[in-house]
Amino acid sequence: MRGRDVAITTDHLIIGGGCAGLSLARMLPPQPSQGPSSQGQPSESPPSKGQTLVVEAHPRKQDHSWGFFVMDELADAAAMARKSWTKWQIITPDAAFTQHSTNHPYAGLESKAWLTHCRGAALANGVKFTQAIITAISDQGVVDTDHGAIKAGMIYDSRPPSPPDGAMIQHFIGHEVETPRPVFDPDCAVLMDFRCDQSRGIHFIYVLPYSDRRALIESTMFSPKLEDDGFYETAIASYLKDQLKVDNAMVLRREKGAIPMAEVGRAISGGPVPVIPIGARGGAIRPSSGYAFGFIQQQITALTTALSADKLPSTTSPHQPIDLMMDRLFLKVIARRPSLAPRLFAAMAKALNGDEMALFMSGRATMGLRLKVILAMPKWPFIMALVPTRGGRP
Repeated sequence: MRGRDVAITTDHLIIGGGCAGLSLARMLPPQPSQGPSSQGQPSESPPSKGQTLVVEAHPRKQDHSWGFFVMDELADAAAMARKSWTKWQIITPDAAFTQHSTNHPYAGLESKAWLTHCRGAALANGVKFTQAIITAISDQGVVDTDHGAIKAGMIYDSRPPSPPDGAMIQHFIGHEVETPRPVFDPDCAVLMDFRCDQSRGIHFIYVLPYSDRRALIESTMFSPKLEDDGFYETAIASYLKDQLKVDNAMVLRREKGAIPMAEVGRAISGGPVPVIPIGARGGAIRPSSGYAFGFIQQQITALTTALSADKLPSTTSPHQPIDLMMDRLFLKVIARRPSLAPRLFAAMAKALNGDEMALFMSGRATMGLRLKVILAMPKWPFIMALVPTRGGRP
């Protein structure tokens, strides 16, 4: 495609080579053999009918750490995790709440490891890759790019969606650090430590300890507005100095991100050729937490199961409607009263054991578990959030 205006035909077109796109590419059935694989390099030859093509805007450069609670269907990802923890904490200025789970440990997976695995599996199945910028998508199955048009029988769109105006965003900067002396508990992850600057909104420190001297430390905020990089960098340095008594840690790498905490999924198009949203675009992100990796795998598994039975799903969202309803209410409460966030997360950690926390955060809650969470919350803020506003909506 590069430098030429070539019309390409393919049965399956996956837009985007991130977590959702490559997770799908690895699970589609093997394609007809077309000779030696390109080992991930852009393909110059059109794929034959029956093949899958992945279109990437540009290669992913920055590595990220993806966290998830291990469930049975995530065994492949868990085996590739850099480390997993059967113990984790949520810490407020007043108390620390420790939870344990051997059934569903918390895992930290490096994005490079997972994406490399998925790309290799896809290449082995005959999937082709190319680089191009998408300029338009029609419901007739024609995708215009800066290198020509592609005609597809099925389109899967994983481009990041734009969050609604004013939506809460989870934004962060993380440093993987090495300290001159042991300061971390390598057996315990810190999911939220609220002992940090709360002046600009909901703010906590997230710590994945890989050893007693090495860890990923992220300064994370829930708010509609991103901060300048210096805010997060200062928060990480302050945490090291104030909580761990370290002022000369070596920064080994950095990561940065922003995740919409809103229902941003788009519907499957109803045209002659369906355009199926996947990943964040398909509503995979859990609004209340920003968790995505495990939900993307649920989404892709459900999608490929439906397609193998020649059924087009009505939605690609992996979330239960009742969970989305609870998330909407929770987000409204913390948007109105950010200072309540440490108390709310602490109440949940206090009320649930480790297995229950893992199941609830992973979208596997029973009605009994949901009720347990509801009863743990302070009632008045949630009642007030149900009161209709001037526009008539709660």
